[in-house]
Amino acid sequence: MDWIVELITNHETALTLWLGALCTLGIFSLLYKENPYYRLCEHVFIGLSMGQGVFLTWDNVLYPKWWLPMVEKGQWWWAFGVIGGLMFYFIFSKKNVWIQRLIFGMILGLGAGAAFLAFANMYFPMIEGSFKPIIPNVWSLRAADPGVGISTAINNFIFITVLITVMSYFFFSIDHKAKSIKVSAGLGRWFLMFAFGAMFGSTVMARMALFIGRFDFMYSDWAPIVPLWFWIVLALVLAGIVIYFWMKPKPPKKLQEAVEPAPEPVGPEAVTESTEI
Repeated sequence: MDWIVELITNHETALTLWLGALCTLGIFSLLYKENPYYRLCEHVFIGLSMGQGVFLTWDNVLYPKWWLPMVEKGQWWWAFGVIGGLMFYFIFSKKNVWIQRLIFGMILGLGAGAAFLAFANMYFPMIEGSFKPIIPNVWSLRAADPGVGISTAINNFIFITVLITVMSYFFFSIDHKAKSIKVSAGLGRWFLMFAFGAMFGSTVMARMALFIGRFDFMYSDWAPIVPLWFWIVLALVLAGIVIYFWMKPKPPKKLQEAVEPAPEPVGPEAVTESTEI
């Protein structure tokens, strides 16, 4: 076993680069189709993520905030947390399943209260900030000047217009075909499409940034340490795969004859058949 440890220690950088490159190629192989190589890399990634999550939960939460206060500081009441945690496992008992509902109800109640508090702290200031002045009191085009300048008033007017039109699009108490709300709802829909387009574009750019990062790793870090024979073997394997799928005979299409069901009797014939039955 010592020689394995020594081998890994001496070639740690190379092994790390090769593992990263092989896992990257395995994940990107999904672009062709789902295959066992991709599923292996996916399972490895999920397993590592779960293991890291368990470790971070213990190292950042349970150990400093639960274990240390209970063991070293004498706060023995933290031991009741074990009882609460064990109550979750009664979900597997049909007879005592009501026990896990108690802890679930308590957790959901605490979570709802915390969620409402977070909602209030986040959105109430946003609602307050949506009331903006649209009449300038300083006749200046520079936004840096104190007061409400012309440029600030124009920006506020655009903001209020977008806000009202988008809210009118979600106001269903009045039919959108009515003239009083048709124009504003239509403008709100256009503004929503612009916003969703910008969000989708930012999402695509974020994915492209991830792809560029992996491509840069493959090109700058991994490719310089790859020997020439590996590229030759890889090229031959890819060429063999392309030739195989190109020369593989396509299976003949089976002609399936459509069998039309016999028409149901209508009129006196149907009455006669039903009488016979």
